Amino acid sequence: MTWVIVVMAGAVVLAQLSFMRNMHTGPVVLPQVAPRMPVEDTIAVDGPLILDRLSSQGLPNPRPNTPEVRDEGAWLYDVYCAVCHGATGQGDGQIAEHYRRMPNLSAPNVRNYTDGWIYSIIREGGRNMPAFAASMSVDERWALVHFVRTFTRPSVP
Repeated sequence: MTWVIVVMAGAVVLAQLSFMRNMHTGPVVLPQVAPRMPVEDTIAVDGPLILDRLSSQGLPNPRPNTPEVRDEGAWLYDVYCAVCHGATGQGDGQIAEHYRRMPNLSAPNVRNYTDGWIYSIIREGGRNMPAFAASMSVDERWALVHFVRTFTRPSVP
């Protein structure tokens, strides 16, 4: 019986050798610790990160306004936006009634937004709107801007 205890103790000691890594002393970024410096001579692949709407307001849309790009934007709108803003952008989506105010994307004030401003709203979100920076690529967000521009006020009979 004593040899079992000695073998178990030896296994525990060997499992904790200093060259073996564990989650606390391993090469990870611990909570509340600054991350490591980026590798020398590397650059961001998406360009400079602009985090405020005011500096985004003047951004031009780099995607051409073609039927293919608008079709891509329409598909993205159906996936991400229609549930709240509705199929025609009137703010009457399936879950719109659960929110205090759902913007009508064909309203005159929204139609007067610059492309950069719409892009920043998609990227950063709004009061109740989630940010889509992690869900959509830069090109997809710009395609969605072109599609949002297609919404017009419904004709009154």
